[in-house]
Amino acid sequence: MTTFKSLKTIVSVSALSAIMALSSISSANAYHDDSAFDAPKKHQGMGKFHKKMKHRMMKALDLTEQQQTQIKAIRTQAKEDHQSTREALKAFKQAAKVLVQAETFDEQAFTALQQSYQGNFTEAGLAKAKSKHAIFNILTAEQQEKWQQIMDKRAKRFSKD
Repeated sequence: MTTFKSLKTIVSVSALSAIMALSSISSANAYHDDSAFDAPKKHQGMGKFHKKMKHRMMKALDLTEQQQTQIKAIRTQAKEDHQSTREALKAFKQAAKVLVQAETFDEQAFTALQQSYQGNFTEAGLAKAKSKHAIFNILTAEQQEKWQQIMDKRAKRFSKD
C-alpha cells in the first residue's frame, strides 16, 4: 500500500512539474512577437511613465487651468500636424528592422536608407522643438525658472560623468 502511495505521489509531482514547465514555455511563446525587437523591455510601457511625468511637471509648475488647456491644444495640434512624419518614421523603422535582421548586414543599404529619411528626421526634430518652444512661452517667468531648475537637476541625475 505504501509503495502504491509513493508511486502515486511521484506521478502527481511529475505531472505537476510537467504542467508547470509547459505552461511557462507556452506563456513565453504567447508573448513572442516582433514588439520585443522594436522596443526593449525597459522601454515598453513608457507611455504611462511619460503621462505621469507630465502630470508631475504640471503640478510642480503649478499651471493654471488656462495654461493646461493651452498646452493640451499645442500637443493635440502638433500630433495632428505631424501625422505624416510619424508614418514616415514608422516606415523607416520597418525598413531598418529588415536590414538589421538580414543574414548579413549591408552598410551601404542602411546608410542609403538613413540618408533618404534625413529630411523626415529633421522635420520631426523641428516639430518637437517648436512644440517645446510654444509650451515654454506659455509659462510665466517664475515657472520658466522653476522648469529650468527641474531640467538641470534631471540632467545631473542622468549624466554619465
